[in-house]
Amino acid sequence: MKKTLFIAGVTILALISCEGSGSGNLECITATSDLRAAADAYSQDSSTENCNEYKTALQVYINNGCAGMDQSAYAELDALPCN
Repeated sequence: MKKTLFIAGVTILALISCEGSGSGNLECITATSDLRAAADAYSQDSSTENCNEYKTALQVYINNGCAGMDQSAYAELDALPCN
């Protein structure tokens, strides 16, 4: 249930933060789509492979500036139990 709520939160956050990013819109749209797919896969199967893909997608999302000032993406990245 927590994963589902987080996925919904990330999606909403991504859509909000991408609105005003100008030239970064395409990067945020792509990063958001990739993050959503990785989060869905990880919520269905929390394997190490899916965890690492989700972690990578979160990192790209953050690096592209899509997380803005919201710390939830950073917290989720730090909390992932990937090996």
